[in-house]
Amino acid sequence: MATAVLLTMALIPAVLSTGAAADPPAAPGVTVGTQAVKAQDVRDYWTPARVARALANEKSDDDAFARKAGAAVSAAKASGTTGATLGLRAERGQVLAADRRQERAAAPAAFDVPEMPVAQKVPFPQNAPAIVVGKILFTEPDGSDHGCSGASIAADGGNTVWTAGHCVHPGDGTGAESFWKDITFIPGFKENAGSPDGYDAPWGKWTASTIVAPEEWTQDGDPEDADMAAFNVTVPAGYTSLSDSVGALGYKFGYGSDWSDVIDSGFPGDGYHRTDMDGYTQFYCTGNAEDAADFNPLDNRLKVDCDMGHGASGGPIATTDAQIVGANSHIETEDDGTRKNDDLFSSDHADNAVAVINRINELN
Repeated sequence: MATAVLLTMALIPAVLSTGAAADPPAAPGVTVGTQAVKAQDVRDYWTPARVARALANEKSDDDAFARKAGAAVSAAKASGTTGATLGLRAERGQVLAADRRQERAAAPAAFDVPEMPVAQKVPFPQNAPAIVVGKILFTEPDGSDHGCSGASIAADGGNTVWTAGHCVHPGDGTGAESFWKDITFIPGFKENAGSPDGYDAPWGKWTASTIVAPEEWTQDGDPEDADMAAFNVTVPAGYTSLSDSVGALGYKFGYGSDWSDVIDSGFPGDGYHRTDMDGYTQFYCTGNAEDAADFNPLDNRLKVDCDMGHGASGGPIATTDAQIVGANSHIETEDDGTRKNDDLFSSDHADNAVAVINRINELN
């Protein structure tokens, strides 16, 4: 059943429609950055040793972020100062890889999925539809290497990746100059000791060019409403576009935090009571996403029961219509960094998500 759930994502017809947005008094601001390094230099940077260090560093990255996120959300609840929604909405359907669209055209648009909080390995990680999700690698200003997850998303130009804000920027108020460096998206990523790189990149290495994140993330590091980002990628030789090569998930932003039957994917380096996750392997959970705090109308984070851990950050939470409704952001930890439970949280994908996708479309 679990394998069928994942594979059925490939059988969703391509329907492209952009929903009309409301007329708000003002849209949230975004921060735009660029990665000016030559794409080939970035691809060459990621040697086996650097990739191994990046995956090892994921654990400490997310431990620190989880504590920061928990403190920020607790403080916001106590003060009642969480951001109010403007009611923006945006919607767009999935894009299928061009050579596979016709054979899937008669497939059903949605289906029920089982509750599966114990993540399973993706059975065919280097084939569609799994390759819509990929590994993200990046370098911080101190030269340390790190990793996250992300997904190809339907956007103008067909070359955009959706991820978490903390996978592209520290969220410390330093602005456009502080986006991470050497950002690379690798679909079909998998460890392979026999490869010259030490890993497989059968669908190419797609390096970031333009990056967009909410100001509420880049200025304030807000994990409740703003831990999300998008970046455009440079097309490697031999490819036409990211969406033509691996497909792209659609999105449905601004439609609330409760979703039945979602699929949560990523490349975790560890998990809740798990010892079989290494950061090189794509896993997924299925079940429902729900409002993380029904009792608090100002906290609209999404919560999914899923035991994926560090390194899954930025991985998509998507409906069975293949539309992104969230991105893995943080977990709950004790003061010593020990994970409390299998809850996995996403920022509310509402106004800020709409602002990011609209801006990335404008830049294409």
